[in-house]
Amino acid sequence: MRKKVLIALGILFAAGVTFAAFLSYVLSPTPDFRRNETVDGMRMDAVVAWDERKPIIRTFKEKDYLALNENQLAKVRDTIDGKIEGDIPCIKLNKDPKIFFQFEKDEKPVKPEKAAIKIIAHASHWDDPQKTRIITDVLKDEGDLGYSYTTKRYGRQYEKDFLEYLQVEVHYTIDGENYISTFGAFQGNVEDGTNFFENEELESPLDPE
Repeated sequence: MRKKVLIALGILFAAGVTFAAFLSYVLSPTPDFRRNETVDGMRMDAVVAWDERKPIIRTFKEKDYLALNENQLAKVRDTIDGKIEGDIPCIKLNKDPKIFFQFEKDEKPVKPEKAAIKIIAHASHWDDPQKTRIITDVLKDEGDLGYSYTTKRYGRQYEKDFLEYLQVEVHYTIDGENYISTFGAFQGNVEDGTNFFENEELESPLDPE
């Protein structure tokens, strides 16, 4: 009888440890080693000005990315928008709203033959009739510093303080191969510690910039 009790306690203890480890993983930010996954030695790094958090970047050969089905794309989107609140960076529109990019092939800096950006901007307010907006542009070549892109408010603004979610795709060519790197970021006009429960409605919504 005592042996059975000890076995049962051992099983409960192991289950408790496993559950605690699972909760720790689920409730923790994405670890650094999972934040930037490469393909065939190709890597893109992105840095959001005024934010030390690293985005969660997934890089694909263009032909492989375009071949993903909707379930696979949804999994990518779910990954890059972070595991928990605060897991991804936020672009400060009231400061210098820039993203900086650098590219590496086999751990050596490279310059793309072309580099363009596609932003899928999600509405910040449920009253916005256009739930997503797509913006396409080219990256600014900053020489040895890499590339940069300056964002702006893409959705209609209904409240004094707002946040909108951006899925960013960077389309570029290295050694004749087309790649797509994608990541998620928030952007807004809020300061750290802003209480959204005290937000104020604008008298009239502001159109996208």
